[in-house]
Amino acid sequence: MPIKLEHVLKRIQALPPLPTSAMRVIALTKNPATSAQELETVIAQDPALAASMLRQANSSYYGYARRISSVQEAIVVLGFQATQGLAMASAVAPFLKTGLSGYDMEQEGLWKHSMLTAMTARRLCQNLKLPFGDVAFTAGLLHDIGKLIIAVYVQEVGPYLLKKVSEAKVSYVEIEEKVIGYNHATVGGMLAKRWNLPEDLVTAISYHHDPSGAENYTKLTNVIHVANGLANSLGMGGGVDSFLNPLLQESLEDLTLKELDLELLISSLGDLLIDPSLFN
Repeated sequence: MPIKLEHVLKRIQALPPLPTSAMRVIALTKNPATSAQELETVIAQDPALAASMLRQANSSYYGYARRISSVQEAIVVLGFQATQGLAMASAVAPFLKTGLSGYDMEQEGLWKHSMLTAMTARRLCQNLKLPFGDVAFTAGLLHDIGKLIIAVYVQEVGPYLLKKVSEAKVSYVEIEEKVIGYNHATVGGMLAKRWNLPEDLVTAISYHHDPSGAENYTKLTNVIHVANGLANSLGMGGGVDSFLNPLLQESLEDLTLKELDLELLISSLGDLLIDPSLFN
């Protein structure tokens, strides 16, 4: 039952745009001439965004010894790219907190999985001394947004997809594409373009299950692929496909990751899961 591209695009266009405040924050953080004061002015105009940013900045994930009490302080302490990630988290939370029965995801399941993938991606960059940890956080947060679009189609053929995965012994995302015509990663890239997101994010979202297909930003895309796999292994909020899209050996090799590296990373993330503020 491959669906037509026009149907996918129609569903993408039906989603509301990202809040103006979040888009303004993204634009400002991309401009090296922007001051913390300018950024604070925009964020302060959106109380929900400001409150969300302060809550995240004071979570155990960032681990600052003293409490961050103002938006401007959060911007200075965390930096512009982290601020962009927090703004994006606030903007997409309403979308990601919806249940997706097609993927057997409960209410807030996609949100929790996306946040865990984002945190894993950023920490993976820290461990590997890669310079784009905050971009990886945002990419991890958004990597599964395509599921918002095609969950309705997956719901129609869910049992058949699982049956074909078992018979063909291939990944869920491959069967998704063969049966529906598009997989959630590709569709997520389409939605990211619709939202006018930067090319590095579009690429990482589009190819997070097939990093070798990315022409650019391959290191970032491999980070998101691995982070997604590790988040799935921790079992928080994942859907029916969580354990049916295995980690690719070539991604591990590109990042020079050994089994012990993955075990240590998973162990370090375990402590974060008990902090309820991270997933509010």
